[in-house]
Amino acid sequence: MADGLPRALRENALFLAARTAAAVTQRYRDALAAAGLADLGAAELAVLAALEDGDAGDHPSSLAKALHYEKSTLSPILLHLKEAGLVLQERDPRDARAVRLTITRKGSRRRKEADEVLARVRDELFAGLSKKAVRHWSEVCEAMLVAHTPPRS
Repeated sequence: MADGLPRALRENALFLAARTAAAVTQRYRDALAAAGLADLGAAELAVLAALEDGDAGDHPSSLAKALHYEKSTLSPILLHLKEAGLVLQERDPRDARAVRLTITRKGSRRRKEADEVLARVRDELFAGLSKKAVRHWSEVCEAMLVAHTPPRS
């Protein structure tokens, strides 16, 4: 258990989830910074992954919907990615009012580098846990996200 914590906190799932999230976030930020990828956080990596995967579409509105981001949240992320040369924004040839987004080769390369760093962090964080425990933890996290993520409109 969490050594040194009062029993009431060790038994408080919300407290433990918040502390775990903070520790994991700091760990992956430190690892990305050490690898020269400090400009890529969870939001940027989510956008790059969605664009590379292609399931989210290539328009900002479909990307925002797929990632459960408000358009106003997505806009500064896209601006940062475009300025860094990781995402290209072009007019949609089928609709001059719309834009299309594509991940650049540099964006794909940086995402792959970040994925490798984060895989090492994941392996370090879950070292000592059984595969069953990790799978259960993932299932709980996914269930929480599904239960508490607003439906796509």
